[in-house]
Amino acid sequence: MKTVRIGAGSGFWGDNLDPAIEIAKHGDVQYLAYDFLGEPTIPILQKMRQKNPDAGFVPAIRAVVRGVLPICLERGIKILTNAGAANPQACADSIIAAAKEIGITRLKVGIVTTNNIQEKVEELLDKGVTFANLDNGDDDLGRFRDRIVGSYVYSGAYGYVEALEAGCDIIISDRATDDAAILAPLVHEFGWKWDDWDKLAVGILAGHLIECGAACSGGITSLWKEVPEPWNIGYPIAEVNERGELFITKVDGTGGFINRVTLTEHLLYEVQDPGNYLMPEVITDFTHVEMEEVAKDRVKVWGAKGKPAPATLKAGIAYTDGFIGEVESSVTWPDAVAKARRSFDIIRKRFEMVNLKADEVRFDMVGVDSCHWSASPQPDEDINEVRIRVAAKCAERSEAGKVARECVMLMGTGPIGSTGQLNTPAPREVFALWPTLIAREEVTQTVEIREIGQ
Repeated sequence: MKTVRIGAGSGFWGDNLDPAIEIAKHGDVQYLAYDFLGEPTIPILQKMRQKNPDAGFVPAIRAVVRGVLPICLERGIKILTNAGAANPQACADSIIAAAKEIGITRLKVGIVTTNNIQEKVEELLDKGVTFANLDNGDDDLGRFRDRIVGSYVYSGAYGYVEALEAGCDIIISDRATDDAAILAPLVHEFGWKWDDWDKLAVGILAGHLIECGAACSGGITSLWKEVPEPWNIGYPIAEVNERGELFITKVDGTGGFINRVTLTEHLLYEVQDPGNYLMPEVITDFTHVEMEEVAKDRVKVWGAKGKPAPATLKAGIAYTDGFIGEVESSVTWPDAVAKARRSFDIIRKRFEMVNLKADEVRFDMVGVDSCHWSASPQPDEDINEVRIRVAAKCAERSEAGKVARECVMLMGTGPIGSTGQLNTPAPREVFALWPTLIAREEVTQTVEIREIGQ
């Protein structure tokens, strides 16, 4: 019976690249899926491309080429990734250059590009489309029009499948969904149709479970005390057979574990409505999903059901929204909490004196109340040390710059035991995200193929 095995190469930009090598060598996989993107990363990369037309993609792809691609080429493993981000063409250039540097003489690169969503947004705004904000219902995107940095849309697995059918060894895309790189090989290998809703739902279930890498094999789990060798966690592998049966496993001998708890926890991750998990290809119902541990680190998962694909796709429109000035310093025992509060009083008065113009100011005691704010329990007054953080969001960079200048003075004017902070970070620009929907007929993907050795 035909079986397809897909390994998770990366769960985010900055993730450990070593587990993918382990999977390529010992995982008996045919595909490796690398997810590098999150909500904040595309705007950052779009901004980078504005400054440098050769930038805008995830630079970690070069490490993948040097460390993993030779193994994959030797074993016939295909790589799929959204590392192209805001500049798939430049990403392909970088891949080809890195491949030539290490002596690769034959390589077929697929480039999946979504049509220019920024141009489409401008066009639709001119036609009166409101682009309601999914978070707050605001329908006046137009007031931010001159501050838009870039726009993107969560596109699907369609372009990946086309590139696989063309025999590509590595396929890079812009903002394809996290699940698309797992779904595409299954559609390609089993010949699933784009209206085989229940089959597509199996692919989405597989993608959702493994796309964050170690998050379902021992990372960020409630069982964290029990995880074996967390420094050597094996990343997950999705195995699907032609009957549509799904198993999640990992390479034998690696750290971490895969069980019903780790998979159930990740199944619920980033899911707003378990009965309607929206992806470009299909709406998946997770409410009847079941799991069985059939062997050590091997779990059978079934029960996902599919519904017709949604009429709209999620888009993100990034725009500049001021600047953040930020500074941290520490205060020490005795009376660390009281000293931290006194430091905040001093800083508040200084902000009044310099007439700080800020939309929002935050005063946090890291380790005490920075995560849970007013819901935090009363701190132990005998705590050894407290890290204080002060941040202000301002419309102007010059105003944000006041934060560090006024806080550094704590080294000399704060309570005894104040440490201050030298080399404070410069104010950083804020990118706000306007999440919205766009009609799917406004979105198209194109596939280009480039080769070494032709």
